Amino acid sequence: MAPLENGSCPATHPVKAKLRSGIYHVEGTTSYQRTRADRCYASPEEAEGDGFRQPRR
Repeated sequence: MAPLENGSCPATHPVKAKLRSGIYHVEGTTSYQRTRADRCYASPEEAEGDGFRQPRR
């Protein structure tokens, strides 16, 4: 799903993914608030299925 205009994700798809890094961020992690999403997913599993990985830290 495409993010909202401000780079945030809707409540139904809260997982933020960045195309350039190939990383997804979930609510409550360090980088979540400052990340402007390129794509939004309903779950981490959905993001991983699309080729994204979780951050290393």
